[in-house]
Amino acid sequence: MTMEKETNSNLYYHSLTRKMMLVVIIVSFAPLILVSGVILHEFRTSYHEKVHAHLRELVQKHKQNINSFLKEKLADIRFLAQTFSLEELSDESFLRDRLASLQEEYGAVFVDLGVINERGIQIAYAGPFKLGHALYSEAEWFKKAIESQYFISDVFLGLRGLPHFIVAVRENWNGQRWILRATIDFVAFNDIVENIRIGQTGFAFILNREGKLQTRSLVDVLPSMGAFRELLGDGRTRTDGIYVFEKTN
Repeated sequence: MTMEKETNSNLYYHSLTRKMMLVVIIVSFAPLILVSGVILHEFRTSYHEKVHAHLRELVQKHKQNINSFLKEKLADIRFLAQTFSLEELSDESFLRDRLASLQEEYGAVFVDLGVINERGIQIAYAGPFKLGHALYSEAEWFKKAIESQYFISDVFLGLRGLPHFIVAVRENWNGQRWILRATIDFVAFNDIVENIRIGQTGFAFILNREGKLQTRSLVDVLPSMGAFRELLGDGRTRTDGIYVFEKTN
């Protein structure tokens, strides 16, 4: 009996010793683990904020570059429409000279020029396509442009079957509205956006309000377009200009 009690006593003290050592270890390391967790959380939060701030700055900078590009091209067309009369611009040889001057100044950014009356008939054209007397009365861009003093379209295929977009200016002559429009080279515009790179895998592209691509994408984003439409939907409810969105797919 004495030996049994002695054995039980030894087991008890061994167990107590292990528990005390475990308590000491926990008490010693718990603050370290807690502090490490807090530091890691703060670092993660700070890192996220830094990444978001960098993205906002990058987007703001390139947004200004893209807006400047579009405003500059629109200003060039406004200058032509306000400087020359409808009669002058309706002369196709004169219009070709104006296109040549633009291309000499800006390279291939301006693809063509067209003068369109209020019925949607292109009465003069200068450019590489056979679009003389083209009818645009049912085109969405024409319906919007004829009601606006200045207009920049989304990217579309149109009669030429190639992605492009237009800038247009509406003027009046003898009580009749007419439009001077220019086609902007898709590749030149796309290069502005395509050159935006973030790290090793980050890239940029433009979507319109319907979620349709307006520039090329370096990778195929079509399978995951749902996430981008969700981004567009959330972004419309925001009052600020730049909205950071995170999504795992």
